[in-house]
Amino acid sequence: MKNDKHKFLSIFLVVGFIMGACIGMIVRIFLDLNIGFSIALGGGFGMLLGIVMGSVIDYERQNKER
Repeated sequence: MKNDKHKFLSIFLVVGFIMGACIGMIVRIFLDLNIGFSIALGGGFGMLLGIVMGSVIDYERQNKER
């Protein structure tokens, strides 16, 4: 693939959202929160972590290629 500069960013964004939503549902059980609030909060934090991890991996990969 010629245009895969942000391949890991995309993958970790989706995986982070899914894992964050799952963790939000599990945390909901212990903290007795609203299900919509916990999924939104968990998914948001998961996407944020996915963006950071994917960007770092893509940045390191692009620097190795140069």
